[in-house]
Amino acid sequence: MDPRFDLPLYTRADVALHLGLPATTLGDWLRSGALESGTGGRGEPTITFAGLVETHMLRQLRSAGLSLQAIGEAAVALRSRAGRHYPLAWSGLAHDGRDLLVEIAAEGREQGWERIRDSQGGLPGVLRRGSAAIGWSDDGYAATLRLVIYHDIDVIVDPARASGQPLVEGSDVRVEDVVDRVRSGMPYRELAAKFGLEDYEVEALVRPHIRPAAFRRTRNSHRQSEALLHD
Repeated sequence: MDPRFDLPLYTRADVALHLGLPATTLGDWLRSGALESGTGGRGEPTITFAGLVETHMLRQLRSAGLSLQAIGEAAVALRSRAGRHYPLAWSGLAHDGRDLLVEIAAEGREQGWERIRDSQGGLPGVLRRGSAAIGWSDDGYAATLRLVIYHDIDVIVDPARASGQPLVEGSDVRVEDVVDRVRSGMPYRELAAKFGLEDYEVEALVRPHIRPAAFRRTRNSHRQSEALLHD
């Protein structure tokens, strides 16, 4: 069993929290077919680490201007035609600002790119591959994910550690443990000493949970972001 693909670690609420997504947006994305997800009861873990990474990548692609329809059609095609599960968590993808491309290599030729929706090859103008927040394994799939909602401190998820729960990078400090203690009234300075952190790092871990990012933005910027994600 590979814990990246075979072990449901997260509920929908977990994924929305870890990625700073509105729950309604995540629901729309799951229904679109762009993401691979298991089934289960309400509140049960149904999303694997690879599913979490796919959701992160979907957000990156939407922000880059790709439509949800284009992403969904490409993901479905890769799953059905190529038998590639969790294709958005795979490093062999890129995009040109409009479509998803897959890396191809023919014997005696240089590596190139093929548009997934119509299998047209030899395409120039690749804009971006992958995501700087993803740590890749030798098999080309994601091994770790840095959660970009945290600033001033690096927080990662690694399905091989702490059951895939967010950790301060380079340590065994779970974000959940810090946040729970803050909610119980433990002072930041005492927490910092307990976990070997700086005061500002404790504040950085708590910030997305005590003051969700959506409430720190202006009303107009929030509406613009929602419109972009749902288009």
